Amino acid sequence: MTKLQILLIICSIAFIYLDCRTYKRHKISLATFLFFFCWALIIWIFSLKIQWLNAIGITFWLNRWADLVVYFSIIILLYCVFHIINIMSKNWNDLTRLISTTAINEAYNENKDQIAQFENSKELDEFIFNIRVYNEWKVLWETIDELVEYWVRKIVFINDWSKDNSLDILREKKKQYPKCLMIIISHTINRWGWAANKSGYAFIKKYANELGIKRVVGFDPDGQMDIKDLERFQKAMKEHKNADLFLWSRFIKGAKSYDMPKSRRVILWISRIITMIFYWVRVSDPHNGYRVYTLDAFNKININADWMHYANEINEQIALNKLNFVEVPVNIRYTDYSLWKGQKNSNSWKLWFKMIYEKFFWE
Repeated sequence: MTKLQILLIICSIAFIYLDCRTYKRHKISLATFLFFFCWALIIWIFSLKIQWLNAIGITFWLNRWADLVVYFSIIILLYCVFHIINIMSKNWNDLTRLISTTAINEAYNENKDQIAQFENSKELDEFIFNIRVYNEWKVLWETIDELVEYWVRKIVFINDWSKDNSLDILREKKKQYPKCLMIIISHTINRWGWAANKSGYAFIKKYANELGIKRVVGFDPDGQMDIKDLERFQKAMKEHKNADLFLWSRFIKGAKSYDMPKSRRVILWISRIITMIFYWVRVSDPHNGYRVYTLDAFNKININADWMHYANEINEQIALNKLNFVEVPVNIRYTDYSLWKGQKNSNSWKLWFKMIYEKFFWE
């Protein structure tokens, strides 16, 4: 048996082990498990074909035992790198959990009297909006006014330690609209996008009964989303009463995306394919920010990511919890500010890396 055969057999065994371990942790579907398992078997079978391996050995200069040592060293180094990343990620999440818990308790103590006195009088009072805020002073005024004019009266704002005067604007708007239940959760350290969402989600889950809500809405304050699209969500809710989750889509009939860069379209198309392979969820717009959950579905969603990878985790949770979802066409307004403030195209590589890391290596 050649050196390359030994290397391939070890790699195939490791791949099968990783695949079984990931499936056991309910991180992948049965179909995805079988897909990767078959590939591992192909590697195993391939390793038994000497003539094929000789050609590969020549291609990759694997003609000496020293080469095998180098290859194994690279594998061990990669393992050590992922192990270190795992430890750092756990420490990061522990810090986020501490900051989030403190912020949630302070927010509830500050607003518990107003929560107890608030009475639902309209259909939209059964909705609560979750909005993360980080340096949004340029658009925050207009966004809040649009929401209130549309009769939205329950909003959880998560101020992720903004460096501008976003927190002052939130406090001023809270005074301006005393009939609205505006809850401000403030992180003492900036923890990034999804960490802010996690605090808002945790608050809503913990106090849902006191808040008197039936649905949760994910919304961004950067001016991209149109609050009037909530009418489309409401219409979809009446037509699909058994649906658990309603997702925006920029790519189905009736949707409009103003000034969307072509590169963004390509990246989202690739993301659609990757989401199908890794999570076995067929969605036309995987990274959607405008979502409406039923309370039951919302309580089933369990997310760990602090960064923008959370969108992938939500797709994963849809598959794991077998949630029924409906896609709703929306009007998205791409402006210079929203493109500057939102995700850069270059971050897609980071998102895909995080997706693979979280799927196979995160405990």
